[in-house]
Formats: sequence, structure tokens, C-alpha cells
Amino acid sequence: MVHALTKVTLFNSVDPCKEFVFESDVIEHVQTFKYLGILFKTTSNLDSVVEHLAATSRRSLFALNRRCAKLRIMDIKLRCDLFNTLVHSTASYAYEVWVDSKKLKVIEIVYRRFLKSLLRVRKTTSTSIVLAKFSKFPFEHLHGDKHYYITTV
Repeated sequence: MVHALTKVTLFNSVDPCKEFVFESDVIEHVQTFKYLGILFKTTSNLDSVVEHLAATSRRSLFALNRRCAKLRIMDIKLRCDLFNTLVHSTASYAYEVWVDSKKLKVIEIVYRRFLKSLLRVRKTTSTSIVLAKFSKFPFEHLHGDKHYYITTV
């Protein structure tokens, strides 16, 4: 029955115990709901979505770096292309829904970590210098009407 697959999530509700009934069947109330890879929670705003995407992006970046090391891929252009395909797409997933400058800071860290790892500089190296070296903008400027990806000059 289709009703068995149907769930209800109330966001920031005053009365979370409210029962939902559809065609005389009570619909199950859940605290978390995953929709198209985005994890929504009843007690939080979209900050949890961004944290989830950041964690997923960090895992993707770790896997990318590990695989490149294993295969001895040192070509910066190829690694940038792999980053755009595997990590950037994860980090910016559904950004139209959650994007604002405060939330982008969490994703920006993953982006900066990648660029600094390519240059093999310390984490404390100025981001402006790293971005200038790659002729890049901060992650927050990568979104808008057009998508700009990391390339090497």
C-alpha cells in the first residue's frame, strides 16, 4: 500500500505530536527525512543540510586525494577536473535552496583545503595568495547565473 511509504515531517512545529490522517490511515511522523540526498531534520533549519553536504564533500575530497595518491596522479589540471566532477558537484548540490554567505563558509573550507593541498602549503597560508596563484575566486563567487569551475592557467 502506498500509505505505508508515506511519512510526515513537521519543521519548527509548535505541536509536533499532531496526527496526520489520509484516507482513514494515520501517516507516520518522522524526525528526519532524506529527500534527493538532502537530510532534513524537524528541529533544525537548513544549517544541518549544509553540514551534511560539507561532511559528504570532505569524504569525497579524502577519497579523491587517496585515489590520486594511489594512482600517482600528480597533474594539477587533471586533479582540478576530478575535483570539479567529484567534490564540487557534491558541495554545491541543491545550493539554490540553502545558499547564503554564512552557510557557504562551511563549504568554502573544503574548497580551500583542496587548493592548499595542491600547492602543498600550510593550512595557515593566506587564502588570498592561494586563490591568486590559481587565478580563482572564493567558492561563494562560483555560484550565480553561471557555474565557474577550477581550471589551471
